[in-house]
Amino acid sequence: MSSDRFDRKQFFAALGIVLLATVVASLATRQLAFLANLENIAADIRIAALQPPAAQSPDVAIISINEETLTRFRYRSPIDREFLAQLLSELDRKGARAIGLDVLLDQPTEDRKDDLLARTIRNLKTPLFISYTNTPTIVTEDQLEYLNKFVPESLRAGANLASSPFDGAVRWIFPGENVPGMPMGFARKAVAAAGMTPPAPLQPELVWRAQPDADTPPFPIYPAHAVASLPPAWLKDRILLIGAMVSLTDRHRTPMSVMFDDDRGMMPGIMVQAHAVTQYLENRDARRPNLAGQLAVGLAAALLGMGIGLLKRGIVFNVLAGVGVLLVLWVGGMLGYTHGLPLIPLMMPSLALSLSLWGMDMLIGRAERQQRQFVQGAFSRYVAPAVVEQLVNDPSALTITGKRQDATFIFTDIAGFTTMSEKLPSDELSNVLNAYLDGACAVVQRYEGTVDKFIGDAVMAIFNAPLPQPDHVSRAVRCALELDAYCEDFRIKMNAQGVPIGETRIGVHTGVATIGNFGSQHRMDFTALGDTVNTAARTEGVNKYFGTRICCTEAVAKQCGDVRFRPIGDIVLKGKLTPVTLFNPVTAEMAASEHFKRYMDAYNALKQEDQGAVNLFEKMGQDYPQDPLVQFHLNRIHEGVVSTLVVMEEK
Repeated sequence: MSSDRFDRKQFFAALGIVLLATVVASLATRQLAFLANLENIAADIRIAALQPPAAQSPDVAIISINEETLTRFRYRSPIDREFLAQLLSELDRKGARAIGLDVLLDQPTEDRKDDLLARTIRNLKTPLFISYTNTPTIVTEDQLEYLNKFVPESLRAGANLASSPFDGAVRWIFPGENVPGMPMGFARKAVAAAGMTPPAPLQPELVWRAQPDADTPPFPIYPAHAVASLPPAWLKDRILLIGAMVSLTDRHRTPMSVMFDDDRGMMPGIMVQAHAVTQYLENRDARRPNLAGQLAVGLAAALLGMGIGLLKRGIVFNVLAGVGVLLVLWVGGMLGYTHGLPLIPLMMPSLALSLSLWGMDMLIGRAERQQRQFVQGAFSRYVAPAVVEQLVNDPSALTITGKRQDATFIFTDIAGFTTMSEKLPSDELSNVLNAYLDGACAVVQRYEGTVDKFIGDAVMAIFNAPLPQPDHVSRAVRCALELDAYCEDFRIKMNAQGVPIGETRIGVHTGVATIGNFGSQHRMDFTALGDTVNTAARTEGVNKYFGTRICCTEAVAKQCGDVRFRPIGDIVLKGKLTPVTLFNPVTAEMAASEHFKRYMDAYNALKQEDQGAVNLFEKMGQDYPQDPLVQFHLNRIHEGVVSTLVVMEEK
């Protein structure tokens, strides 16, 4: 129940992290210049390079005052007013739908030419609108006074451009009327001059019209000095925008500057206005989600970060998974735009995902790392490194409470250890015991067993827990044989040094036990409980009675097909009524020997209570006087017991 409450609490905390990450990411990418620029760049790349191509505009054309046009006059600025008057008259004759003059008429030139242009403006039949501004940084008070006198109020069109404060790029359509003293914006005035209802005085994002191909501009562009020779059909019924397209004059940064350094990157003002006019005429929008949609994208990214964190796979996995999600987001967002996907934010959800992952690492990762350190600290001395690594990667394998499962147990004990401990100084005893236990643990770890505990000189080891081992019975028996070899070698070396350490007795049993973490809030141990554990301990103890060093139960012998066993006898343990057959595992060399064959023949005869068993064991006693099992059965035969049934009077 407490675990469920913790998980629920953790889940709601994770949701809080998601919401906080989304809000912070949204605010940061709107208010922090470097993040706003990165978001703009991500959008600009799509606008500049990944928009689907569009046909050249049939409604708008640009009448370009270019370098060649200016070479025809004695001065470059202001533009020759007589030329402008003739140009307007020619466009009027050729049937223009509306004419927009993006030239500021804010200062006098030659009186005759100024008067000619003023009369032409007033007498023109085609609807006309002319650039106007009252921005102090563009016109002085004298210039504004002249502009107000020269351009009739009804023809004025706000020529300002709405650019970003972060990077200076033109990103919106200037509406005009939201600035005191400013007339309707240039693009809105064009729509009104063309006989249509102008859009509301808002400031929409400017939608840049894509080119049909790399060599064709989005609008027809005709040199102003060549208009007289153009076929009327090229100009008829179009909105014609007149403006300068000369180098270093009236140039404005656009989103396309991220990819191009030509007229698309630093665009003439008249072309910017042409994009705005066609956007209104065709009722196009930016294909960008509104604020709610953008927040939804950020929220989705933050939720993915939460999901990755809840997998609890570690910081390396979180980073790699996060990078994978970001890769899908950015590649999908970029390429998807070409195929109709909206201009979704990329930097904002990336930041939301990163913040979410970081928050989840703070919430879960630290606890997970502490848990991993606990597992490593608790098991690294007693469990094989490969097993520890699996537990670290999947701590759920450690059950919080006991679980009934099959397992195989090894118990070891040193004969006469109490007597030896009374004879040795404490420091020497500690050194001998530590060296002995280190070697014993190393053997158990080689077979990926778990050293459950030490009880003085005794060792308890578990196989098939905490991680499953399909061959746990075989592992345990092979481990017992190697333990026996190690302990005998250790005893011989210590005895040679005058340390009276005795033989190590080993018991092996398999069955169902309750295994898990047991203890209190302050101390908890991983161990096993149940009758199977008790039987395994008793199996070790009966070695003393038979004179053997390894004793296995029948359950072990039946499930271990890759090791040969010698039957010890049918043993009725103290406190039990039913006999169990105990076995002594042997090495492969022993199993292939004449010694093993003769023992099995003699034991089978004894089991049948055949008197022939007496002669067989008598001869073996002479040939193998050091074999404890032969001597055990021979002693019983001498006492008149010709049977394998042994009733234990002691534990």
